[in-house]
Amino acid sequence: MKDLLTYYITEFRNWFTGIPAVHRFSRQHPTVSGFISDRFDTDLFMGLPLTLLLVVGVVNAMLLSELAESVIDAEWVVVADQEFTNLLYSMRSETLSLIFFNLTLLGEREAVFIIGGIATIILLYRKRYWAIIAFWLAMGGVGLSVRFAKTFISRARPAEVAYYQVEHFSFPSGHATTAMALFALLAYFIYRHNQKKPYRKLIAWLAAILIILVGFSRIYLGVHFLSDVLAGFILGLLWTLVGVSLVEVMLHRKKRREV
Repeated sequence: MKDLLTYYITEFRNWFTGIPAVHRFSRQHPTVSGFISDRFDTDLFMGLPLTLLLVVGVVNAMLLSELAESVIDAEWVVVADQEFTNLLYSMRSETLSLIFFNLTLLGEREAVFIIGGIATIILLYRKRYWAIIAFWLAMGGVGLSVRFAKTFISRARPAEVAYYQVEHFSFPSGHATTAMALFALLAYFIYRHNQKKPYRKLIAWLAAILIILVGFSRIYLGVHFLSDVLAGFILGLLWTLVGVSLVEVMLHRKKRREV
């Protein structure tokens, strides 16, 4: 997959730089054209990978903004949220409620400190200092951004169907945001430093399943709407990108110093 991507990017770059107007611009402005060309370098994180991360980050920020605006202004979002909540409430059972209640604890603040503490000890042992900084920076950003967004949107929870009472506002879901950032970053750390493909796939799938289950548990238990959870996933992904970018940039700088 990487070789295929490199081939197509190289072919596109060769075709694009062969355009007469682009070729003239390159000769007149070598510094600017060199910087742009480096953004499509598939061998360095500072090239195409970072470019793609930034694009994904911008797109996610736009989606989050659009979703927040829809929650405030669009009646169809409110109706769809209510219908989905009512559907899950009609299917609720005591056994499933207890299962999802325990699963939802993985998105609590205490889970972050416990799981994050264990991860920090392992990363310290492996001398992954920038990974520790990136992890706690991202998780701190999650807490602050969720608190700000909840206060700004001030959306009431679906209290009439709640399995248990929760204070504070509803949008976005802090548990969904936390689960996305927490498990996605941990999966990235393991994936980044393990070369066994079956093990990598297992970690990626396990992280994805945990994230989805925590998010779904919030809706099933009636303490969040569907759009709250979707917004939480988007916000959590943004902070995941921040953490990944920080680690990769610092690793890139470290390699350049060692050369």
